[in-house]
Amino acid sequence: MIYRPKSSLRMWDTWMFRDGDVYHLFTLTQPYGKPAWDRVCHAVTTDWRRWEERSEILLQDTQNTRAWDANVILTGSVFRTPDGYGMTYGSCHEDREKIGLLLSRDLDSWRKHPANPVLCARGPYYEAAPEDTAQRTVPWRDAYVIPAADGGYEAFVCAGDMRVPKTVNGCIARVSSRDLVNWEYHSPIASPARHLDMEVPQYFALNGFHYLLYSTSGIYRRIHLPSRQCATGTFYLVSDAKYGPYRVPDDHLLIGSGEGRVDCYVGKIIETDDGPLLYHHICGYRTAFAAPKVVGQNPDGTLFLERWPGLDGLLGTQQLGPGSPGQVVKALKKWPIGEWQSGGSALTGNAGVAMSAWLFDQPLGDFAVRCTVNLSGAARAGVIFRIHEGDTRSEKGWAVSLDRERSRIELCRPILQCRTSLRVDPLDVVYGALPDRCAIEVWVRDSYVEVYVNNRPRFVLNTSPVTATDHVTSGRFGLFVENGSARFSDLRVADIPVTFG
Repeated sequence: MIYRPKSSLRMWDTWMFRDGDVYHLFTLTQPYGKPAWDRVCHAVTTDWRRWEERSEILLQDTQNTRAWDANVILTGSVFRTPDGYGMTYGSCHEDREKIGLLLSRDLDSWRKHPANPVLCARGPYYEAAPEDTAQRTVPWRDAYVIPAADGGYEAFVCAGDMRVPKTVNGCIARVSSRDLVNWEYHSPIASPARHLDMEVPQYFALNGFHYLLYSTSGIYRRIHLPSRQCATGTFYLVSDAKYGPYRVPDDHLLIGSGEGRVDCYVGKIIETDDGPLLYHHICGYRTAFAAPKVVGQNPDGTLFLERWPGLDGLLGTQQLGPGSPGQVVKALKKWPIGEWQSGGSALTGNAGVAMSAWLFDQPLGDFAVRCTVNLSGAARAGVIFRIHEGDTRSEKGWAVSLDRERSRIELCRPILQCRTSLRVDPLDVVYGALPDRCAIEVWVRDSYVEVYVNNRPRFVLNTSPVTATDHVTSGRFGLFVENGSARFSDLRVADIPVTFG
């Protein structure tokens, strides 16, 4: 949504480091057509909207096929050292994941430490041999390194707990070191017996509470939460002390998706002058860096995310408003269903007992829409976008449905058909009661979509999952209402004029 590398490269996991006013973004990357991640790309920004690309860091050893890092490269983290900076990275060698170290004086030029790999899985706490694990390789990756109280370092690692039944023994390992080469192994800082993997872990503290972030999917065990079913994404644990015990909140998905979808992954926290932000990437064929989210905290220590105000810097000129030309969608392109009226700053739709839609005439490319929806007189209402009436059953067109009757927000695929005019089929669902009035925002840039309801991020996705061109880059925008009447006020649709990639 706000950054992606050049078109020849595919990014995946991301990690950031702040150096003064400059934010350094590092991305696990590979050329398209190559079977494994082989490098780390580097870009910098001061405002999260304009990015300067720096030199790639080629890490895969292509000269020695027996080298420990001659295969796939795995995720790292960046931290300060007395002489400059360090970066961890991983690889898989002899069916074991291992972790190496890079050193730099300027964050641009990096050299491998001669003692690599410096960190490997070891018992008695952690799976250390292929025969110990239910996975294809020994899990030991994604080291997140921070300063320790004794002047050394400690790292948190995705690992497998030897003491927990297989397939749910994913844990976050803790190790410590004085020199980044010799490590002491401690018992897991978190081992909730819930997941196969607890990937890309991160520790941070906020207002007296301590947190561990990790990303995972529903392999072996589906994750059902009050707000999401079959959830995937970035989750968190909370504690009153740094080393635990950590507890699992009832609804601990921080950013992600449901219904078995994998739309966004690897969320991490970075401190800014305005407070902590969560950053993450958007999955899909052409992965991108999502807009950051503001981290909020409840009195009991539970977390939530809110819209990043910096998104406004992407806005261009207004394209549509409530008085812009449009028409009611008709059954069989002949019979209008429902009535729509424009007045002042609002557009009101009355569907009766059916579903009625209004489509604006002007097609849109990249755009952002904001409006407030009064749902008090309707079962559900929402927005539709990238609509192509002439191609009604292909994967073209999306909808966001505010379903007050069933207490849920839905990401949908709309279908225009002759009998009912419009049908919206849910692909992902956020469960929870909705107020009578909801503010909705949708940001669409190339194939990337971010949806906010009442200032909270609800869906973040890539509409191009298979190739770089299997999405539509323009289409019509509209509104819909079902079983009653809904009022859409303060409607503003603006373009996003700056392209990227």
